[in-house]
Amino acid sequence: MLHTDRIWSVTPATSKEELARMLTDRVWCCCTGFELDSYLFLNDSTSPDGIQEYAIVHKHADGGSFLQLESITVGWCDEPQMLHYINAALMGEYDISDFVHEVFPKVQTPEEHGRCPHCA
Repeated sequence: MLHTDRIWSVTPATSKEELARMLTDRVWCCCTGFELDSYLFLNDSTSPDGIQEYAIVHKHADGGSFLQLESITVGWCDEPQMLHYINAALMGEYDISDFVHEVFPKVQTPEEHGRCPHCA
Protein backbone atom coordinates (compact mmCIF):
# COMPACT_ATOMS: atom_id res chain seq x y z
CA MET A 1 0.00 0.00 0.00
CA LEU A 2 1.29 3.39 -0.91
CA HIS A 3 -0.86 5.24 1.61
CA THR A 4 -0.01 4.30 5.17
CA ASP A 5 -1.92 7.25 6.63
CA ARG A 6 -5.15 6.80 4.63
CA ILE A 7 -8.29 5.62 6.43
CA TRP A 8 -10.53 3.38 4.32
CA SER A 9 -14.28 3.06 4.54
CA VAL A 10 -14.78 -0.68 3.99
CA THR A 11 -18.06 -2.15 2.78
CA PRO A 12 -18.79 -5.88 2.53
CA ALA A 13 -19.19 -7.27 -1.00
CA THR A 14 -21.88 -9.92 -1.40
CA SER A 15 -20.06 -11.95 -4.06
CA LYS A 16 -16.90 -12.00 -6.12
CA GLU A 17 -18.95 -11.28 -9.25
CA GLU A 18 -20.50 -8.22 -7.62
CA LEU A 19 -17.07 -7.02 -6.49
CA ALA A 20 -15.59 -7.42 -9.98
CA ARG A 21 -18.50 -5.46 -11.45
CA MET A 22 -18.31 -2.71 -8.82
CA LEU A 23 -14.57 -2.24 -9.24
CA THR A 24 -14.66 -2.08 -13.04
CA ASP A 25 -17.93 -0.16 -13.57
CA ARG A 26 -17.03 3.07 -11.81
CA VAL A 27 -14.34 5.20 -10.22
CA TRP A 28 -14.44 5.17 -6.43
CA CYS A 29 -13.25 7.69 -3.84
CA CYS A 30 -9.66 7.15 -2.72
CA CYS A 31 -10.86 6.08 0.75
CA THR A 32 -13.07 3.26 -0.54
CA GLY A 33 -12.50 -0.36 0.34
CA PHE A 34 -14.40 -3.61 0.01
CA GLU A 35 -14.28 -6.81 2.03
CA LEU A 36 -14.94 -10.29 0.68
CA ASP A 37 -14.37 -13.21 3.03
CA SER A 38 -11.14 -12.31 4.83
CA TYR A 39 -9.78 -10.19 1.97
CA LEU A 40 -9.79 -6.42 1.67
CA PHE A 41 -9.63 -4.59 -1.63
CA LEU A 42 -8.40 -1.11 -0.70
CA ASN A 43 -8.27 1.81 -3.11
CA ASP A 44 -4.60 2.73 -3.25
CA SER A 45 -4.91 5.26 -6.07
CA THR A 46 -2.75 8.36 -5.89
CA SER A 47 -5.63 10.69 -6.77
CA PRO A 48 -9.31 10.58 -7.69
CA ASP A 49 -8.35 11.62 -11.23
CA GLY A 50 -5.78 8.87 -11.66
CA ILE A 51 -6.17 5.30 -12.76
CA GLN A 52 -7.71 3.09 -10.06
CA GLU A 53 -5.20 0.95 -8.13
CA TYR A 54 -6.28 -1.48 -5.42
CA ALA A 55 -4.23 -3.27 -2.78
CA ILE A 56 -5.38 -6.83 -2.06
CA VAL A 57 -4.93 -7.39 1.66
CA HIS A 58 -5.54 -10.61 3.60
CA LYS A 59 -6.94 -10.15 7.11
CA HIS A 60 -5.78 -12.96 9.37
CA ALA A 61 -8.13 -14.76 11.73
CA ASP A 62 -6.55 -13.06 14.74
CA GLY A 63 -8.04 -9.80 13.45
CA GLY A 64 -4.90 -7.80 14.14
CA SER A 65 -2.52 -8.69 11.36
CA PHE A 66 -2.76 -8.00 7.65
CA LEU A 67 -0.69 -9.07 4.67
CA GLN A 68 -0.71 -7.24 1.37
CA LEU A 69 -0.75 -9.91 -1.30
CA GLU A 70 -0.91 -7.92 -4.49
CA SER A 71 -1.60 -4.55 -6.06
CA ILE A 72 -3.89 -4.51 -9.09
CA THR A 73 -4.33 -1.66 -11.55
CA VAL A 74 -8.11 -2.04 -11.70
CA GLY A 75 -8.44 0.81 -14.18
CA TRP A 76 -6.78 -1.39 -16.81
CA CYS A 77 -9.06 -4.39 -16.13
CA ASP A 78 -12.36 -5.41 -17.59
CA GLU A 79 -14.84 -7.34 -15.46
CA PRO A 80 -13.63 -10.86 -16.46
CA GLN A 81 -10.00 -9.92 -15.75
CA MET A 82 -10.93 -8.48 -12.36
CA LEU A 83 -12.93 -11.59 -11.52
CA HIS A 84 -9.83 -13.65 -12.38
CA TYR A 85 -7.71 -11.60 -9.93
CA ILE A 86 -10.36 -11.87 -7.20
CA ASN A 87 -10.57 -15.64 -7.68
CA ALA A 88 -6.78 -15.92 -7.57
CA ALA A 89 -6.69 -14.03 -4.27
CA LEU A 90 -9.49 -16.09 -2.72
CA MET A 91 -7.82 -19.34 -3.82
CA GLY A 92 -4.52 -18.31 -2.16
CA GLU A 93 -2.55 -17.95 -5.37
CA TYR A 94 -0.91 -14.72 -4.18
CA ASP A 95 -0.13 -15.97 -0.66
CA ILE A 96 3.38 -17.15 -1.56
CA SER A 97 4.49 -14.30 -3.80
CA ASP A 98 7.74 -12.43 -3.12
CA PHE A 99 5.56 -9.31 -2.98
CA VAL A 100 3.69 -10.39 0.20
CA HIS A 101 4.41 -8.14 3.17
CA GLU A 102 2.79 -7.06 6.42
CA VAL A 103 0.75 -3.86 6.31
CA PHE A 104 -1.23 -1.88 8.85
CA PRO A 105 -4.30 -0.43 7.11
CA LYS A 106 -6.66 1.78 9.06
CA VAL A 107 -10.16 0.57 8.22
CA GLN A 108 -13.59 1.69 9.36
CA THR A 109 -17.18 0.85 8.61
CA PRO A 110 -18.98 3.48 6.51
CA GLU A 111 -20.80 4.62 9.67
CA GLU A 112 -17.53 5.09 11.57
CA HIS A 113 -15.85 6.74 8.61
CA GLY A 114 -18.41 9.42 7.90
CA ARG A 115 -16.78 11.90 5.50
CA CYS A 116 -13.12 12.67 4.93
CA PRO A 117 -11.16 14.82 2.47
CA HIS A 118 -11.09 11.86 0.03
CA CYS A 119 -14.86 11.40 -0.01
CA ALA A 120 -16.70 12.83 -2.99
